[in-house]
Amino acid sequence: MRNIIVLMGLCFLLGIEGFGNNIIPPGTVLLDKKTGIYIDNAEITILAWMEYLYWLKQQKGEKSEDYISALPDSVTCEKLFGAVRYFQHPKFRNYPLVGITYEQASAYCQWRSDRVNELLKGCEVVYSLPDEHDYQLAFKKQKPPKNPSQTINPINPKKKKLSGIGDNAHELTANPKVIVIGTEGDQLMFDDYRGIHYQLGFRCKAILKK
Repeated sequence: MRNIIVLMGLCFLLGIEGFGNNIIPPGTVLLDKKTGIYIDNAEITILAWMEYLYWLKQQKGEKSEDYISALPDSVTCEKLFGAVRYFQHPKFRNYPLVGITYEQASAYCQWRSDRVNELLKGCEVVYSLPDEHDYQLAFKKQKPPKNPSQTINPINPKKKKLSGIGDNAHELTANPKVIVIGTEGDQLMFDDYRGIHYQLGFRCKAILKK
């Protein structure tokens, strides 16, 4: 019974309700119709990561390796805005998650795939980190910001349009050696991955397999 209650809560939080026959992976926009690729409309937020941690704590235990290994680096997180308890403070719930590794982000993608597919019949959704080509395509599809941000801004949970690529947090890619760092003119810029950073977050892409 407890497992069912936890899963129902995650269904609501992940936006899985109402999938029906018109399947669009929750929280995503269509990137490539031909290949069935979707991408998150924004970076993974602290709230989304807390949902993940809650599930791990409930299902695996607070002292489990799965739960402990998923905790963000609090020291790195708190470098953002000089904010004490950036990850824990309620005011930052809709800000991009930072302070995690490539391995942690990849584990989240697998967890998200597993949870969504528990609720689907007749198709499968596979989440992963977007590769460089995905980011280039998404960057061209999003509406350019009028005033490019010089810092990390919160994400509006009601906004469904693609945004933030090259204009908010830096982002991990499927290549463990490459990250998205911003823009130069109308070009998306990449750089070497040097480990966790207070400006480095991520988003997922989803492949819909029927």
